[in-house]
Amino acid sequence: MSRTILSNGRINGVGDPRTITVADGKITSIGPGAPADLGPADHVEELNGQIVLPGFVDGHAHADKSLWGEPWVRRDSEPITMDQMFDDTVRQWAETTTPVARRAGAFLRNCVSYGSTSIRTFVDVAPEVGLDGIHGLFEVREELAELTDLKIVAFPQLGLLRKPGTAELLEQALREGADAVGGLDPAGVDGDAARQLDTVFGLAEKYQVPVDFHLHESGELGIWLIGQISARVKALGMQGKVSLCDVFSLAEPTPAQLEHLGTLLSDAGIAVAVGVHGLLPVPDVKTLHAMGVRMCLGSDSSRSLWSPWGEGDILSRAMFMAYKCYWRRDEDLEFAVTMATRLGRDALGFERCDLDVGDPADLVVLPGDAIGEIVVAPPQRTLVMKRGKIVARAGKITLPA
Repeated sequence: MSRTILSNGRINGVGDPRTITVADGKITSIGPGAPADLGPADHVEELNGQIVLPGFVDGHAHADKSLWGEPWVRRDSEPITMDQMFDDTVRQWAETTTPVARRAGAFLRNCVSYGSTSIRTFVDVAPEVGLDGIHGLFEVREELAELTDLKIVAFPQLGLLRKPGTAELLEQALREGADAVGGLDPAGVDGDAARQLDTVFGLAEKYQVPVDFHLHESGELGIWLIGQISARVKALGMQGKVSLCDVFSLAEPTPAQLEHLGTLLSDAGIAVAVGVHGLLPVPDVKTLHAMGVRMCLGSDSSRSLWSPWGEGDILSRAMFMAYKCYWRRDEDLEFAVTMATRLGRDALGFERCDLDVGDPADLVVLPGDAIGEIVVAPPQRTLVMKRGKIVARAGKITLPA
C-alpha cells in the first residue's frame, strides 16, 4: 500500500514540525519523523516547516453565475436593488453562450486551487432558465468528485411565488439529485412569507433535504423572519439542517436584538453563512459563536454580471472579514481561519477534519510563520490534498477532471 508522507509541517501553524502519514484517504499517523517502515512505494513531500490547515469550506457560492474564464464584461447597472439584480441575472442568462458546466467548472477548479475541499453552491432555478444550471452543475459535481465535495442547492434566484412554475422546477431538481432546496426573501421578494416557508419546508420534508434561505430583509422584518423560520425548524425537527445566507438583519442589531437573534439561531440549530458584503458591517461573529451559533464563510457571487468581485478564495474572505472588523489580535485572526475550516465543516455537515489521526486527509499547505500572517497577507497555496490525493499544487490543479 502506497502512502503520502507530509514531512515537517506545522499543524495549524503551531508547535514543532510534525510528519503526517496519509493512506487510503485518511491521516494514519502523526509523529516527529518519518514512519519506521518507510518504503520505496511511499511518496514524501518535504514541507520545510510550512503551515498545514484543514481544507477550506466555501458555504455560499454561486458557481452557475460565474463568468470565470470569460472575456471581461463591462458592468453599468447603477442601482443596488433586488430588481436590478433580477434584471442583471436575466440579462446574463440571455447573453452568455458558454455552457454553465464550462464556466462553473472553471470557477470551482479555481476554488480548489485555493484550498476549498468542501463547497456548497446555489444554482438558479426559474422558468426563464429551467434546469439548465442544475444539469450543468450535476455534470461538474461528477467531474470534480475527486477534487472537492460539492453540494448543490436548487435556488429560486428570481423569487419563488412571484415566478409561477418555480416551485415545480425546484421539486424536479430535487427529484433529479439536488442536495438541498433554497428560498429567497420570503417577505421582501415574494410578499407572502408564510406561503413561501410552507413551500420550501414542504419540499425539504418530502425529499428529506436541508434548507437555506437567503434573507436580505433587514431590521425588524428580518428579525421576525428568523423567528418564523426557527419556529418551523423546531416544529419539524430540522435542527442542524437549515442555514441562512446574506442575513442583513445581523449586520447592525442592537445588543438586545443580537442576543435575541443568537438565541433563536442557536436553539434551532440554524447555521449562518457569512458573506462579507461590501456595503454592510460584518455580523458580530465572535459573540454569535460564543452563543452556540454555527457559522461558515462563503465566496458568494464571483465575477457575475451583477458583481465583478470574487475569485473563490475563502482565505481572502477571512482576510476581508478580519479587516472590516479591524481585528488586530492574533487570536481574532486565528478565529477567522477557524471559521473558514473546522466551523464551516460543522455548520454544513461535511465530515469533520481537525488534522487528527483517523480524520479525512483534506488539507491545505501554505508558507508562513503564523496564522495571523496568512490572514493578513494570504499566500499562494503550496499544495491542496483531498481524501489523501494531492489535487492542486502552486495554484494549479494536478488531477485531471
